[in-house]
Amino acid sequence: MARPRPDAPDVRQERAAPAEKRYAEATAFLFGLRRFGWRPGLETIRRLLDLVGNPQLRLPAVHVGGTNGKGSTAAMLASILRAAGYRTGLYTSPHLASFTERIRVDGAPIGEEEVARLAAELSAACAGRFFESPPPPPPGQLPHPTFFELTTAMAFLHFVRQGTEVAVVEVGLGGRLDATNVIRPRAALLTNVGFDHREYLGETIEEIAQEKAGIVKPGVPVLTTADGAALEVIRRAAAERGSPLAVVAELYRWRLRDADISGSVFDLEGPGGRYPGLRIPLPGRHQVGNAVLAVAAAECLATQGFRVQADALREGLQAVRWPGRLQVLPGAPRIILDGAHNPPGAQALGEFLADRRSELGRLVLVFGVLRDKDWRTMLSQLLPAADALVLTRPPSDRQEDPDAVRAALSVALPVSVAPEVADAIAAARSLAGPAGTVLVTGSLYTVSAALDALGLSVS
Repeated sequence: MARPRPDAPDVRQERAAPAEKRYAEATAFLFGLRRFGWRPGLETIRRLLDLVGNPQLRLPAVHVGGTNGKGSTAAMLASILRAAGYRTGLYTSPHLASFTERIRVDGAPIGEEEVARLAAELSAACAGRFFESPPPPPPGQLPHPTFFELTTAMAFLHFVRQGTEVAVVEVGLGGRLDATNVIRPRAALLTNVGFDHREYLGETIEEIAQEKAGIVKPGVPVLTTADGAALEVIRRAAAERGSPLAVVAELYRWRLRDADISGSVFDLEGPGGRYPGLRIPLPGRHQVGNAVLAVAAAECLATQGFRVQADALREGLQAVRWPGRLQVLPGAPRIILDGAHNPPGAQALGEFLADRRSELGRLVLVFGVLRDKDWRTMLSQLLPAADALVLTRPPSDRQEDPDAVRAALSVALPVSVAPEVADAIAAARSLAGPAGTVLVTGSLYTVSAALDALGLSVS
């Protein structure tokens, strides 16, 4: 049987310990659980939640999955529900600068002291009840919760204790076997489906979509912006489970009225009515599609008794913030941060660059990527708009060597290497000149390092 580890937060720790120290110890414990990696399956998370009273069963929720755009869509829907007057929880991953970003109530990140308390409580609940060694556990024992499983339980506990009236929960990876797939949602949202995490989800779009569609619950409405083969998989899953399916492209019509690097204005018409002049402060055509899905979800909730008026839709969309995703920092040169980390994300980013190319001036790309990503395809989608490329190293043990990337490239534009993200940004600024643009992308780890180098916070 497992024994409490020395690095685990001790529920008996002295109350006099400084709050900052307690938080540091708690996050060290949580991040230490990453040694268990990502483990598909729901047995451990169900057991853990059962030990703490199954808070997820007392939480009205919306489940948001997909390959790209799920975080943006979740943030938009949460902002709409807040504007409608509901105390709203938002659970997303990963974080950019602070662990506390993952768990929010009414836009406010969970407090560091609460992180320490919940980590201690969950550590105590786990002690002696799970098998901790890396090999498969003996028959009859469950493996210790992973980082994401424990964090998910923490989010559910926090939401219930904070009196959350509705929670928007983003899938971590996949769907069917993701730790979040223990909720009983009021609606399931699926954004696009593309190639990512093939080692876990499958080698074909159909296989990946099958995993994503695992969040479809019997009788629970499903809303999606997926298309092609992925949509057909989702259709079958919804039909098999008796779940009403709303395909956004079939039910809604929208027209882009205006767009620039600060966001978009669009007109929308759908089953719930007409909404002229909706504004989102998130640039890129793909974000308009995410916004329409969020509106469709809000209208779906309205049919279930939630009071979501047109004013809340308008106000919520206009107020949304989602740092690190086409985040434009003013200055000379301007800096754009975008966490595109797979080919579908890079494609959306490349389309934005093509649309706004005349506004950007000399464009220098700062690119740092993880080695398990298809960075060749990503760069093929981004480099046509770039005037120069600076390769760097994201702060992750899965980082791709920028020298190896440079050696593999055969491109006409200038390519340089600056291993540290701060140095890469400094080099890119010099190359772009005051009238140009520096784009930092390739990984959320790279974006996080950029925020740190620039002295910026997420909140």
